[in-house]
Amino acid sequence: MKNFPDSSKTYRVLFSFLLLFACVSLSGQIHTDQNGIKTSVLYAISANQAQARRFEVATIGYNSYHWQSTGILIVELFNSHYGTGYEKYTVEIGYSQGAQGDPVVKLIDSQGMYHYAKVTLGEPYDLSTSYNNQKNRAIPVYVDVKYHSTYKVRLTYLRARVNDVTTLNQIKIHETPTPIDIPDFTIPTTLDNHIRVAGTGDHYITNGNVGIGTSTPKEKLDVAGTIRAKEVKVEINAGADYVFDKDYDLKPLSAIEEFVSENKHLPEIPSEKEMQEDGLSVNEFQIKLLKKIEELTLYIIEQDKAMKTQNKNIERLQQELDKLKQ
Repeated sequence: MKNFPDSSKTYRVLFSFLLLFACVSLSGQIHTDQNGIKTSVLYAISANQAQARRFEVATIGYNSYHWQSTGILIVELFNSHYGTGYEKYTVEIGYSQGAQGDPVVKLIDSQGMYHYAKVTLGEPYDLSTSYNNQKNRAIPVYVDVKYHSTYKVRLTYLRARVNDVTTLNQIKIHETPTPIDIPDFTIPTTLDNHIRVAGTGDHYITNGNVGIGTSTPKEKLDVAGTIRAKEVKVEINAGADYVFDKDYDLKPLSAIEEFVSENKHLPEIPSEKEMQEDGLSVNEFQIKLLKKIEELTLYIIEQDKAMKTQNKNIERLQQELDKLKQ
């Protein structure tokens, strides 16, 4: 009778094989390549309690002069210790950016509540190779982490992944980077994005406030600077024509003089200090100025009538004086 191997032993061997295959598969998922767009996910990096630390997550090879088509690196930071926290940076090294210029690091997205990491670049250095008689260079890409935080890092790139950077269009991914202690640092809070609105239809901001030059807008639109426009149209719900009503109480000039002497500004017009502290409502202020202009018009009309009466009296007195001289 033919002997068959023990079934339990067979299952154990099969299970071990499957477990080994799963581990290899999971390990392989650190790096992916989808039609030339490559992604690498690093092991967790952490601050040392309150001590900030720096990790070299990648080294980029590029040419110091020529055009190159693999210049952008996307670095995503996932806070895995303090609740929600996410940042997305781009590192741009291409013609006129790193090559014949300075590498550009931009924060393009920031979500969540806790932000304790940032991307920064090291000093570029020359490689032993060149391209078309122009030096190839390498530059380190760092992630700095602070304040007890732990981060996962995902890199997306087009460059060829290598173990050692020797020429342009290469990148070395440091899966388990060695940390170095650094001083505390400030996390950027302003995105390096440009707002682009395009299309032929209407565009809406349904709620919230918009700030230009300020991160704390208090009105629907706050601008910390100069607005230039060909025309500004302000909607109003009242005017100042009531000044010309017959029953309007026009204060005598003596009362205006007394008020100005005491307060150093016109009645119903904010003082200089109030304007500096509270600003001005264009709508309201324009109506107040119009009211003062209309009051001034009434004063001028009164003065004109008084001058005409005075001139008639002077003319009459002059005629009487001339008769007495005859």
